Amino acid sequence: MEERVSIRVIVGRTFVESVPAFLAALREVVPSGVCIQAFDAKKVASEQHIRSAVQKALRAFRKKRNISQDLSMEILLYAAGERQISRALEMGISEGEQKVVIAVVDPSNTLEEAEMNAIAERVKRRMNIKEEELGDILSDNERKEAIIQFFGITKDELEAVGEEKIEKLVLERVALLDVKK
Repeated sequence: MEERVSIRVIVGRTFVESVPAFLAALREVVPSGVCIQAFDAKKVASEQHIRSAVQKALRAFRKKRNISQDLSMEILLYAAGERQISRALEMGISEGEQKVVIAVVDPSNTLEEAEMNAIAERVKRRMNIKEEELGDILSDNERKEAIIQFFGITKDELEAVGEEKIEKLVLERVALLDVKK
């Protein structure tokens, strides 16, 4: 069983003029010690996908088995199910109008729920995020195809388990990163 970790997952639409500037602004909004990571929502299977990546990244740091020296990058590596940073970065945000998923994590687990909610609200305001639901993969063809392609889900896998199990296949890839290390 995974331990409880203080995390807020924000999903919404925003405009990214410059990826480096967007990421820098994100880091400015959160207090020291709080980790933040942004993802392209088209490549996120579910909120559980992000939560699982966060749990596994924190565990890797605790066990000193991390790939990256930066927790936010480690979260991205796990979310992408990848050891290669360059490949994992493809799961990050890009420039233009897009739907994003942002994970705000308190690795020390010391902030109160109200404090985490306040940080999430500041992030939404500062980054001009119009909150939306992530939605079901199967109801969003573009997202479903992006996830299948990004995670290399094969036709054989889909035939064996069915499209309704795409999220489970992604979660399996997140979990398998530990084996790839």
